[in-house]
Amino acid sequence: MENIFLFLIGIIGLLGYLVSQLYNELARLNSRVDRNFSGIDTQLSRRHAVIKNLLGSVGREQKSVMDQFEALTKLVEKADLQRSNPQAYFDTEKQISRMWNQLLNLPQIQNILGFRDLNKQIAELEEELAASRRNYNASVERFNTYLMSFPTGFIAQLFFKQFQQRPYFEATTEERQNIDV
Repeated sequence: MENIFLFLIGIIGLLGYLVSQLYNELARLNSRVDRNFSGIDTQLSRRHAVIKNLLGSVGREQKSVMDQFEALTKLVEKADLQRSNPQAYFDTEKQISRMWNQLLNLPQIQNILGFRDLNKQIAELEEELAASRRNYNASVERFNTYLMSFPTGFIAQLFFKQFQQRPYFEATTEERQNIDV
């Protein structure tokens, strides 16, 4: 009887250890997703600062361009308010990207003093933003795959309800189409 009791204690201890290892791995992967989301957030904050700087350099005589930049700035502010909801945040950022690309191609913008320097900064920011998005999606893929695997997914659903699948950052169908240059 004592041997059975020790065996059961050993099994319970082993299961407890395995569950704690699963929890720790889920927590680590979840933290990585959060960190990579923060990387996107950092790049977007930098882009928002560049947008505001470019807005400041647009002359008052260019009212239509100024109105478009003000609309873009409002979207940036909306995105800032949606940081806690990744899907809404991503959707707003997609709108910002579309509007931003349209604005950068306006002939009036091309003539602004210092635009070439800002344009170089913008190109670098967009590359860094794309890299941040790739890192985020890679960490989401690892996390979601781990969460869906057996027995991790089963145990996570039983004990760790705080771990839910995370959304990918995805391009819209408009962004996937070729651009007519």
